[in-house]
Amino acid sequence: MTNTNQKSWRDFDRSEGYRHIEVLPQNGAVAAEIRGADLTKPLPDEVWSEVERAFAENLVIYFRDQKGFSREDHIAFAQRFGPLQKIPHIFSVDGYPDVQIVERKPDDSRLVVGEGFHNDSTFMDTPPTSVTMHAINVPDYGGDTAFANLYLAYETLSPPMQAFAETLIGVNNASVLFGAGADQKRVMMKEMKTEEGDREVEHPIVCVHPRTGLKHLFLNPVYTRRLKGFSEKESRLILEFFNSHIASMAFTGRVRWSKGTVLVWDNWAAHHSAIADYPGKYRYLERVTTGGVKLTGVH
Repeated sequence: MTNTNQKSWRDFDRSEGYRHIEVLPQNGAVAAEIRGADLTKPLPDEVWSEVERAFAENLVIYFRDQKGFSREDHIAFAQRFGPLQKIPHIFSVDGYPDVQIVERKPDDSRLVVGEGFHNDSTFMDTPPTSVTMHAINVPDYGGDTAFANLYLAYETLSPPMQAFAETLIGVNNASVLFGAGADQKRVMMKEMKTEEGDREVEHPIVCVHPRTGLKHLFLNPVYTRRLKGFSEKESRLILEFFNSHIASMAFTGRVRWSKGTVLVWDNWAAHHSAIADYPGKYRYLERVTTGGVKLTGVH
């Protein structure tokens, strides 16, 4: 779905005009609760069309109390957002290779995976387009996920900074996570080949989103290691500015998990962050990821 009539993300009316579902934006920047859709059954085309619109306009959508939502339902629903694409270093559920595990045990003292605003796996040639998460066992409180709107992050830059950003190419790799010299045991992950971690992939810092036709920032504070053609010092200063800007409170929101919540986020136009405020508690979710599509820059 591409809407060429919009010149800015702010032009979207995020909640009006729906006939089959109710869309409840959670704040002024990102995320909406969807009511009136049962994900344990195939969604009729007219309902899916509205879900897809809500996803494009809110970047993060979630459905509460999806009782009986099976792994087969999970895969079928996620596939409606695009071709499936696994994250290479995340463990999968036995018998379900496309359903991957997000788990934190009460006695786990390792780093919390995903803490700090980022988009997933920008070291891949085709970074994930969407992630569909199912909350199976979560704390009564704590363990929320925060999100940031990368359309707003781009649109609130000054015109000269926008023009400058549109010329930049980010050089990405996973060297910190599983490159040469990385300690792969500090987080829960598969053992990976170091040459895969050190392999470099280039992506534009400003991209045009295929669902909306709007421009958004695209960079990862861990995997975007430098800018093509810039010195290490120049890259560090420029990337630090963008990453700090993205995390501005006005662009962000957070979602509280509860058992049976199914949530989908746009991994291109939104950053997300785990929140490690549940020590000693168990947390288990499952995720299905889509991808297989290359980013499109401005030039």
